[in-house]
Amino acid sequence: MSVKAVAVRTKATRMIKDSWQSQANLSFFLILQVLIAFVLPSMGFGRDDLRLYADLGFSVMLISGVAIAWGWPKLFWCAAPIGLLTLIFRWNNWWQGTLRASLLSDWASIAASVMIIVVLLAQVFRSGRVTHVRIQGAIAAYLLLGSAYAHGYHIAEILHPGSFSVPTGGMLSAVDWTYFSFVTLTTVGYGDITPLQPIARTLAVGEALSGQLYLAVMIARLVAMEIVFWQQDTTGNSQS
Repeated sequence: MSVKAVAVRTKATRMIKDSWQSQANLSFFLILQVLIAFVLPSMGFGRDDLRLYADLGFSVMLISGVAIAWGWPKLFWCAAPIGLLTLIFRWNNWWQGTLRASLLSDWASIAASVMIIVVLLAQVFRSGRVTHVRIQGAIAAYLLLGSAYAHGYHIAEILHPGSFSVPTGGMLSAVDWTYFSFVTLTTVGYGDITPLQPIARTLAVGEALSGQLYLAVMIARLVAMEIVFWQQDTTGNSQS
């Protein structure tokens, strides 16, 4: 390989690494999240095997989310083991298929979602000006919050059968849990799926409060960060 080819390859590798460690990775993660969770399912992907599609999609998002923490060694080495264990538990559920394996998969998925939320918010709250990319990262964290609660509802139904009232009387799928979670997170509450048991009602109330408090606190925080940056920038320009 020639010296020129090596230089080009090294430059390309550095550009990819710098791009991923920059705030642009937040936009990429949000786009990936929307594609997997909303766009592709509406186009028919996963219709024949929803469980396989859900596990594949979650695995891709999990790996992408953990990779965002690459620039922070301490955060990365906290996120990586959780991500690895989550992948093991989710795919192990295919071989075992027991109630215990399903619960471990859900609990691990909640832990991984919370960890990725921490990773995303670490990027969002970095020092500097508030950009549209940071806002996209905050939106991605908000969507992950809904995903985490969806797993929580599934756990509640497994441990306490009959925790939810369903019009059809059938079993709820991953799509149904996600639907109910986001309807609750946004406090829309259509009423087609209703929590009955105390644990289910507590989770629903907690998610509704979390969704509203997240938006209020996030907006206040981002506005405060922009004001501080503007004041520092103005002071620096006046002194120069």
